[in-house]
Amino acid sequence: MEDRSGSSYNLSAGKPASELETLQKQHEEKTVKIQELKKQIETVKLRLEQKKKKETPGEKKEDFHDLILKYNSLKDEYIALSRDKSRDLNK
Repeated sequence: MEDRSGSSYNLSAGKPASELETLQKQHEEKTVKIQELKKQIETVKLRLEQKKKKETPGEKKEDFHDLILKYNSLKDEYIALSRDKSRDLNK
């Protein structure tokens, strides 16, 4: 359906089709980013477990701390993106 200006509308949502396409694209990008972050988090967890087994106590402590910081950073980014994604879905 077209409005008076000639732009198409989605009948069910009442929003311009281009806006819906933009939102869908943003949603897909966030979903891909979330999947990447999940993989990175798992990789960091595995590295952390491997590091625990291999190194001397001093090296372990330093590497453990670095990996914890990296893991927490990835987790925070994942949570923020998840919130954005759920907020976008609720609009």
